[in-house]
Amino acid sequence: MKSTFLESFLLGVTVGIGVTVLSLYTRKPGRVAASIDAISEIGRIRRAKEEEKKLYRERLQEMGFSNTEIDETLK
Repeated sequence: MKSTFLESFLLGVTVGIGVTVLSLYTRKPGRVAASIDAISEIGRIRRAKEEEKKLYRERLQEMGFSNTEIDETLK
């Protein structure tokens, strides 16, 4: 019973979000597209920072630093 309720609730939330985005898009398509682009750019920047951190960690490990020292450095 809970599963059916949860599925119905999530479906309703998803449809509601979709209708909201669609209505905003039909009113001001440029603004919605700009917002989506901004959100995707933030995601790209975050992933690039994570990748940079990962490469930096690997370099420090190759140099012989311990994980504790690396964690202190990357904070």
